[in-house]
Parts: sequence; structure tokens; C-alpha cells
Amino acid sequence: MKVESMVKVSQGIGAPLPRVEDVRLLTGQGTFADDVNLPRQARGYVLRSTVAHANIVSIDVSGALAIPGILAVLTAEDYEQDGLGNIPCVSIPPTITGKKYHHTPFPPLSSDRVLAIGSPVAFIVAETLPAAMDAAERIQMVYDSKPAAPTVESAMAENAPLVWPEATGNICFRHEMGDEQATNAAFEKADRVVKSRIRSQRLAGNPLEPRTCIGAYQEADKRYHLTSSTANPSRIRLLLAEHIFRVPAHQVHVVAGDVGGGFGTKGGLYPEEVLVLWAAKRVGRPVKWVADRSESFLSDFNGRDQVADAEIALKNDGTVLGFRVDIHHNLGCQLGPSTAHPPLVGSRMLSGVYAFPAMHVKVNGVFTHSRTLTTYRGAGRPESTLIVERMMDLAAAELGMDKVEIRRRNLISPSLMPYRTGINETYDCGEFEALMDDALKLADWDGFEARRKESASRGLLRGRGLSMYIEVAATINDRMEVRFDATGGLTIIAGTFSYGQGHETSYAQMVHEWLGVPIEKIRLIQGDTDKVANGRGSFGSRSMTVGGSALLGACNQIIERGKRVAAILLGCDEDGLEFGNGVYRHPGLNKEITLDTVAKATYAWGSPKPLPPELWSGLEGRGYFTAQPQNYPNGCYTCEVEVDPEIGEIKLVSISGIDDVGNVINPLILEGQIIGGIAQAVGQALLEEIVHDKDGQLLTGSFTDYAMPKAKDFPRMHIGLRPVPTKTNPLGVKGGAETGTIGLPPAVVSAVMDALGTYGIRHIDMPLTALKVWNAIQQSKASGEALQVVE
Repeated sequence: MKVESMVKVSQGIGAPLPRVEDVRLLTGQGTFADDVNLPRQARGYVLRSTVAHANIVSIDVSGALAIPGILAVLTAEDYEQDGLGNIPCVSIPPTITGKKYHHTPFPPLSSDRVLAIGSPVAFIVAETLPAAMDAAERIQMVYDSKPAAPTVESAMAENAPLVWPEATGNICFRHEMGDEQATNAAFEKADRVVKSRIRSQRLAGNPLEPRTCIGAYQEADKRYHLTSSTANPSRIRLLLAEHIFRVPAHQVHVVAGDVGGGFGTKGGLYPEEVLVLWAAKRVGRPVKWVADRSESFLSDFNGRDQVADAEIALKNDGTVLGFRVDIHHNLGCQLGPSTAHPPLVGSRMLSGVYAFPAMHVKVNGVFTHSRTLTTYRGAGRPESTLIVERMMDLAAAELGMDKVEIRRRNLISPSLMPYRTGINETYDCGEFEALMDDALKLADWDGFEARRKESASRGLLRGRGLSMYIEVAATINDRMEVRFDATGGLTIIAGTFSYGQGHETSYAQMVHEWLGVPIEKIRLIQGDTDKVANGRGSFGSRSMTVGGSALLGACNQIIERGKRVAAILLGCDEDGLEFGNGVYRHPGLNKEITLDTVAKATYAWGSPKPLPPELWSGLEGRGYFTAQPQNYPNGCYTCEVEVDPEIGEIKLVSISGIDDVGNVINPLILEGQIIGGIAQAVGQALLEEIVHDKDGQLLTGSFTDYAMPKAKDFPRMHIGLRPVPTKTNPLGVKGGAETGTIGLPPAVVSAVMDALGTYGIRHIDMPLTALKVWNAIQQSKASGEALQVVE
């Protein structure tokens, strides 16, 4: 695969450097949470509910306590007696829902009720894991089972079982955007109105490394110590200190080492992180908990899961007059820290890249008897892109228009930038039509007919699809520190957190570009709340924008502070000094000095020339940046498929895409991010889905039942870039980590529907499994809607 971009032949910004951290990780020298073992460490095991909805009648732990090696069997009653707090929801801003939403208690162990399959009901601490597992089998649980509503459809049905009795109709919150009156008027003037229900299925994140945590408590200094596979250690510390243990934050120490993926699912506080710390204090020993894959399916927070009723108002020439969407997003049974983020942020992108003049959107957060919702790569933007792009395809089919032409007719022109959408999102820049044309050229769109005929000669149906996307990236603020040491080495102390994004390389490239420090002399510190004063972590494609811009500020402080030292050492005035490539120069006096020499002088016991105290104590800088406004990566993906009509099997035969992520720091790392996003998009489009039966039992609790894409499922990929630098940050970068995840799924659906066009099939909800496709074909044949195939 080739990434088409302008790059420098250097080690600075734009260079395609291999990741320096990969040597450590690929040779088994990484330190993941499960590599950490503490003296006198005990093992923890969670007993989980076997029913989805029930009152807990009784818990008898006496049999478990009789097992040799058992240190404690803890229940919700013990937790309540210790007076500890609940896991909070911090993702519903009061301004969004008018301060009206249904709060849910979220203790780490269920007390009087269980609300989803796998809910934790007891925590067993033992000398060994087998002993803890044996003890769990001896706990006598008595449930009074109740009917369950594990899906959005069942939770919104008439007389549905209520997850929370006070939440009428299982609605947690409602939120509206746009102009209802103007949208209604647009629909009244329309020549055509196209309606559809679009569903994004529930997904498991399935990072390579399952969740792991080790808790310890030091009685001497009253400190909790957590080692976790979390992707956001500073946030975890804050939630633990403020909401759970109610202690000053300095009494909670969180460390995250190497983390084997997260995709958003490891960004919030989980019950097990609370349990190991609480149990460690209770038993006076460190406690370690490690999820196996089956437990991850039961306990990890899930992503996606949205049903949308959409309507689009059109003129006969394909011009869109209005767009109306009613979203029902599954929040699960309890609100976790990030639960409301996907529906509330994702819905901001429901205008796509189109100049829809009137829009009205309703967002409904729905409780169900399923695992808590959280962010998963893209977090709401894939759902919104699917709605917009499927409706554009359905509108084109209704009007008998080409799917490219209907998009071209409605795209936002660069001349309209900055453009405020019908739901009040302001895009700062973008060249959507030119980008689409680049994508079509890359995909050889005009040569499709010959390929279609060749597929037909082998009895296969070939289809093509495309999808335009735009997302909102980077949020909130962050800080970065840069410190020289006494030998000229440099340390970056990052508020962001890398769990696969390659920050150890890309941040070093930035510092090398700005300060001229060799890559091999730069190291990165992250993920330790005793070393990093504060940090927001990495999510929503924010690190290069927010972290990188803050890093630039820190480097600029270094340059300015170093200039004062250089002027003293050179015996010249500061104003005459210039800095570049790691050297201070005074052109008028023909003098120069390296930043390395300057940095060492600030540490020297005897400086060559006297320095004032504030300059004779090391050279460091701190930078801060807030993403206001955010930025808007965008792009176009195309896809071609072959469908075997006899068995419904789908084969991806090509994937192409052009992305606008602004300026590129490291195109090789970006390429890896795009490919990873494409892999997850293919999984969502064709294979993956969390499925519950009507009683809430999990039917996809292992990789035997939950299908993940394999290498054989992917065709050759053709990826290109069309950067339009943004002015919303000093680097001109836009988020790049979620592009393929957001942009590709609608293109895959579009291609399959194109292939099935001869059967009159216009829409099938993801995942597009062979069984679904085969059933649709059979239903079409039985109804007589299939068209004669003309070769």
C-alpha cells in the first residue's frame, strides 16, 4: 500500500520514520500490566451474574470462605459498609440536556439488583487464581428473575421491562439540534421524501491485551497504587480520588505502562479497578485481576448500538432541502464515565460534508439490560456517517440518479468556508469535491464496467460503493513538558497517552524539528501520575493536535529561555540572536553556540560565564494548548465487492480512500493508523456484532461466535492524502486515527447493495453476513422483485 504525500528526507516532521518503540515491543521487552507482579500478591476473581435482569434475593458466601487459601469474599454489602462511592458519568454536560437526565448508581458490585448479564456480584481474593475460581462456584446466589429488554427495540416497545423504574420508557435523556420549523417547511416543499431505519450494531472493542489491573495500598502513607492497562491514567486517578475513595488526588497513584490497544474501550473507570484497590486495603496485600477473553465479552463496555429513523427531503434534481433524524442510542444498563459521548458528539456530524439547508435531529439515550456503552474508535461519528451516506444512496436510487452525482450536487463548496451546518457545527476548511474526484481516480471508478463483466463471467455479482465522511477531532486541553538533563539529553513528559499511536516516535520528530536534538537523545515519559502533573490522555484523534501544539509551546519556551543564556555566553544582545537547527547564531557578530552547549551550561557547577539564578537551574519548558475550535478531518472511501448469489458470500476486492488530515507528522505511522481503522471498519460492515437473546443472555461470548476479520478478508488497499491544513492549531494538523473506521463502512454497504441491485434490494443492516445476503436474495426471488440480469 502506498501513502501518497509530500515528505521530507529527514528525521523531522513529515519523515516516514519507523516507530522507535517497536524494537522494545517486538522483542518482548515491553512492560504490560500482566508483566507486573508485586511481593505477596494475591489474585482476584469476579463472580458475575448468570441472568440479565433480576432482584438479588440472597448471597451466601460461607461455602466460598471454607476453601483453603481464600483471603476475602467481598459483596456490595461490604462496599456499602465501607462508605465508598459510585463510578460517575462525566459525559453529559448540563448545557446539552438542559440538566435533565436520569442518573444511575454504579457501584462496582451489584447490591439489590442485577441489570445485565455478567454484572459483578462478588469479588473473591485468594492466594491463587484456581482457589478463587473454586470459591466462586461455592457462592450460593438466589435470583428472582425478571423479563429483560436487552436491545433498543425491546426497551422502547410498549410495556417494556424498565431498567430503572423512574426512567419512563427507558429514556435517560433527550437532546435536540437544528430548526424543527424550517425543516418541516422544507419537507412540505419537497418533490420526494425518502425514509429509512438505519441500524449500527453493538460491537466489542477486543483490544489485543485484555484488561488487567493490580491494586496495592500503603498504610504508612495512606496511598492507593494502581497499575492498570487503562488508556487514561490521569483521568482514572481523578475519578478514583474524587468519586470512589474521596481522598486528595495525591493519595492515588496510577501507572499505565505499555498498553496493547484500547480503541476507546479502556478510557474510563471500570469496576475491577476499584475492586483491586479496595480489596488490597481490606486484606493488606496487593491484588491482581486479569480478564480472560470470555470475561472480556461479559465485562468490557461496548460500542456503537444505535437505531435511527431518518428522512430526507429532495427536489427532483437531487438537491436536498431538508434532513430529519430521530436517533435511539443504547446506553446499556448504567451510565459509565463516557457513556453519553458517542450519541451526543457523533450526532454533531449528521450534516456530513453536505450543504443541507434545514435539519432537525432528536437524540434519545435509551437504557437497556446490556453492558454499559462507552467510546469505541470513532465514538458516534461512524454511526452518523452511516446514516448520512446510506440516505444519500437511497435518495439516489429513488430518483434514478448516479450516487456520485447526487453527492456532487450537495457538497459544501470551499468558497462557503467557514461553513455553519444546519445543526450549528462550523467547519473551518475542506475541499470535498476535489477530494472525492481524487478518490474516484484512485479507485479507477470509470473502469468499473469492465471489471463487473469479468466478475459476471464467473457467476459473481460485482458492486461498487463510495462514502464521504467528516468527523470532529481533538477536544479539551493538555500540557506537555520538555526538560534537558545535565548531559544534553531531553525528556518529553506527556499529558497525552500512547497505547499504539506511536507518540514516542512522532513527538521526538517534532522536538528534533524544532530544537535540533538528535532522535536518539530524546525519551518520552507518560502514564505515571507521580511523574506527569496532569494529562487528558488520548482519545478522539487529539494527541497530534492538542499534545503536539502544547509540545510546540514547550519547545518555544526552551528556545526563548535558552536565548537568554546564549546571549550571556556569547557576550551579545538577545535581539540579534537567531535560532535554527539546534544553533543560536548572531549573524552580525559571526558568533554561534549550540543549544546542547547552552543546556549543559544551565546545569554546570561552574558556568563559563555567571548566569542569574533562574537560568542556572536547568533548561525546561512547559506548553499548553486548548482545542477551541476543534478540527474536522474528512475524506472519501470507495469499495468494490463480489457477491456469490448462490451462497450470499461477500468478497472485498478493492478498497480505496483519500483522507484530508491536514499536515502529516509521520506518514508511516499515519498509514498504520488508517489500515487499523479500515480493519475495524471491515469487521463492523461484514462480521462483528454483540448479540443477546430475548432474555438478555449473551450469544456472542467468544471468538467462536463473535466473528473478527482475518488477513484473508482484506484486499489490496490504495490510500492517498489530500491535505488541507487547518488554521485551528499552529501545526495545521487534523485528527488521523479514526478515518477509515468512520469512512469505510457505508462504502462497503453501498457496494453490496449495488451488487444486489438486480434483486431490487436497497438496504441491509450491518453486519452484512452471508446468511443475511442469501435470505434477502431468496425473499426477493419469492416476491418477484428480482430483475432479469442482462450481461
